[in-house]
Amino acid sequence: MLLERLLKDNPQFHYYKGVFTSWAVHPDTLRFLYSMLTPGMSTLETGCGHTTVVFSIAGTRHICITPDQGEAERIQQYCAEVGLTKNITFIIKSSDRALPEGELIPSELDYVFIDGAHRFPVPIIDWHYTHHKLKLGGIIGVDDFKIPSVKILYDFLCVEEEWELIKIMRNTAFFKKIREPKYISDWSDQKINFKYQYNPRNSNKKSFISKLIPSRLIKRRRG
Repeated sequence: MLLERLLKDNPQFHYYKGVFTSWAVHPDTLRFLYSMLTPGMSTLETGCGHTTVVFSIAGTRHICITPDQGEAERIQQYCAEVGLTKNITFIIKSSDRALPEGELIPSELDYVFIDGAHRFPVPIIDWHYTHHKLKLGGIIGVDDFKIPSVKILYDFLCVEEEWELIKIMRNTAFFKKIREPKYISDWSDQKINFKYQYNPRNSNKKSFISKLIPSRLIKRRRG
């Protein structure tokens, strides 16, 4: 099976400080990822590596966004060596540029894997520009969710009613989209903010708007 060959080969697609290396997710995570994919799915990931090959093995119509041309070429070469068809479209840009531009991004997605730049706010940008394209029942994988700059996204998805945490595999969390996002007026309608909103210590604080209005105008309105 090609998946097991990938795990055995452990190809080193990444190049860091003059050395080729592998930043692959755990083999069990790759197996779980593969188990959720079916041929013809519309899939997208930010970042690239062994997961990219897994999407190809599964026969999905895959978009891979990475700013590193060399990584993309090494993955293409490996896929050719093991006899995989060319079903990966690489976008050689950083995801915070490629996703807002929207070029080559499908209008609907079955699966999104977020594993590009982990610095804030890139993981949140990756989610923001893909979640509305994800079909109901679709999956978002968030890798390295324990990193503080990524955990912000993880914490948000864990409490909002549109998402269901279905699996944690090592450092990767998988969420299912169970309903379309509803319109909200602002931060106070998001569950992630409820603890702040109903904290008694915050009840006596002036609202942001009241701070902007001169006190004499407030007294005049009350009078």
